[in-house]
Amino acid sequence: MNTSTKLSINTKSIRFRIFIWYAITLFSATAFIFASFYFVTRQILFSQVDKELSTHAVKLAEIATRQGVNMHEAMLKQQLYSEFSQIPGMVVVLLDKDGQVVDSSLTVGNPYDFYSKIFNNAQSKNQAVYLSENINNSPMRFIAEPIKENNSLLGVVLVAHPVDAIQKSLNSLLNTLGFVFLLLIFPTILGGKLLANKIMHPISKISDQMEKISSEYLDNRIDNPKTDDEIEKLTTTFNNLLDRMQESFHRERQFIGDVAHELKTPVATLRSEIELVLSKKRSEREYKRALEETLVDANRLSTIIKNILDLAWLQAENARLGEQHLNLSAVTAEIKEIAVKLTTQKQIKLLEKIEPNIEIMGDENKISRAILNIVDNSVKYTPAKGTVSIALYRRNKRAILEIKDTGTGISAKELPHIFERFYRGSKTAKTLGSGLGLAIAQGIIKAHHGIIKVVSKVGKGTSVIISLPFINPSTRHRQ
Repeated sequence: MNTSTKLSINTKSIRFRIFIWYAITLFSATAFIFASFYFVTRQILFSQVDKELSTHAVKLAEIATRQGVNMHEAMLKQQLYSEFSQIPGMVVVLLDKDGQVVDSSLTVGNPYDFYSKIFNNAQSKNQAVYLSENINNSPMRFIAEPIKENNSLLGVVLVAHPVDAIQKSLNSLLNTLGFVFLLLIFPTILGGKLLANKIMHPISKISDQMEKISSEYLDNRIDNPKTDDEIEKLTTTFNNLLDRMQESFHRERQFIGDVAHELKTPVATLRSEIELVLSKKRSEREYKRALEETLVDANRLSTIIKNILDLAWLQAENARLGEQHLNLSAVTAEIKEIAVKLTTQKQIKLLEKIEPNIEIMGDENKISRAILNIVDNSVKYTPAKGTVSIALYRRNKRAILEIKDTGTGISAKELPHIFERFYRGSKTAKTLGSGLGLAIAQGIIKAHHGIIKVVSKVGKGTSVIISLPFINPSTRHRQ
């Protein structure tokens, strides 16, 4: 059972397909080269024979034409054969205009059927015709040269020469090429196997290393072969994927810790306050104060849960926005009023410049949430007596909302990550939050076919620019 398993071949494996295609390609190329060599050699040898036959045939045709006498006369036949009777193996046959044999240098076994065939070819093509035929079991090369006078066909002269030596040489060449081709089978199979193993070795090595990687061992990386090819590109791509996965898992764990901490504190506070209140009888004033403190913790829990629900909504494949008209100017004005309350405690100066009647299509609650998240961030990271400005205006058929602050700013290293889920910058340790606000804001803006961009400089502040497609008032009235 183990032996049969070892000997079995996986015909669907890449290794096997590489081997098969290598073998097919090499065999096909070799067969093509050998066949081309054989036919070129054959053509060269026969072209030399045809050249010699053509010289003799033209000479015979000139003699026959020059005589201008009946081809049946013995004088003509004697003159023709006296020219070529001394050439070894040469065959000369004279045919009259009807294709009948006038005379032939062959004494026995005249192939009259073949004479008729080659005569008809020469007569129809009106030019010299070359054919090969076995005469008395000897391979012969024939030329049929028409004999003409004043464009009238007097007859046809056939000249043939034995090509048995050439044929033997060609047969020997064909056998040699076939033998060499068969000899190439073993080295081709061996070479194909070695090539497939060489190609698949780094891939198999990568596969083995990948099997050892899991969520517990994400620090492991695939060794870079440094071959400057597709395998190196595959290795680099996979390692980059592992980097992103490791970073994502790290942020997930951090988020779980943050959420657990955020939930743990208000829940523990709620529990302790309730236990304290229930430990003995209290006055109405004490009960009221306890309920007010409980409400604060309940609001914190509600905010965390709302953030998680918003993320779930953004990740849903079929998340749909309301298709109602939305007055973005009015929404921004309402956000500004909320911002006034947020900035009062830190004595932050709030500036606003809102163009009226800018409308978009979308969900008012979601857009309000996105803008409020950004404004809340600006207030959080702007020191006391700083400045936050909100501007809304039209530009190039887009609604532009720009929120600026004079806060701590964001470093160039952290700026590309601020919209990532669960990401919290290095300066947020003392600031409450789960790192979801900007991720939620970006998801909402993108869902409304908008663009959000952040420009920031450490110590100088941050500018968040939101671009949304607005509704042309004239178009809205026509609807």
